[in-house]
Amino acid sequence: MALNRRISTGISGLDSMLKGGLIEGRPYAVMGGPGAGKSILGWQFLHEGAIKGEQTLYVTLDEPHDEIRANMDSLDMMDPSIKIMDLSPEDVEKDGDISSLTYLDQELPAQLLRFKPTRVVLDSTTSIRTMEPDAFRARRRILSIMRVLSSVTTEEDHPITSVLITETNGTELPVEGYLTRGVIRLHSEMVKGVRVRAISIDKMRGGNFDEHLRPIRIGKGGIYVAAQDTIIIG
Repeated sequence: MALNRRISTGISGLDSMLKGGLIEGRPYAVMGGPGAGKSILGWQFLHEGAIKGEQTLYVTLDEPHDEIRANMDSLDMMDPSIKIMDLSPEDVEKDGDISSLTYLDQELPAQLLRFKPTRVVLDSTTSIRTMEPDAFRARRRILSIMRVLSSVTTEEDHPITSVLITETNGTELPVEGYLTRGVIRLHSEMVKGVRVRAISIDKMRGGNFDEHLRPIRIGKGGIYVAAQDTIIIG
């Protein structure tokens, strides 16, 4: 593995903001409010890897796998090669009273060893904190997951680059912001009856990045970031 090798997020405008993409083998957080586009960004990241022939894995604790695929199909991004580990309440309840977190602890290491993905999205760490209300235990569990993700490599010695999706309100920085190596924040609010969307990078260890707040739109194909000469001055 090349030192500090950059990999594309699947969003060219975001790659430009990151000065080439994410550093391979590190965990990152994607934060934002409800409907900001966090899951779409995560899926685009996996889709980019799948296009390049990589193994990819989407771990969902919130939305059932069939709804995820239907949502991505509506954006022309449905990709059957992306594997989904469904730990949503609807799926877990079919198998009895065992909790999603117990399934996560048991099954995530096994699935990583089985498929050896190079890209993993966990949606979401907010659900982990909800199911594990004790702040210390939630932090320890998220750290444990990050260690598991960093312990598996593919046969080509490519480590896992992971995206942890987190729901936030305003500018608060939950524990994932401190534990991960970088934070990408999606913004969405109504301004005079119009939905305004933007993206920013709160931190990115190991390299420089564009610190401007830049407009985005969501449509067929996913998220598009405005050109580098377009910024939002707040």
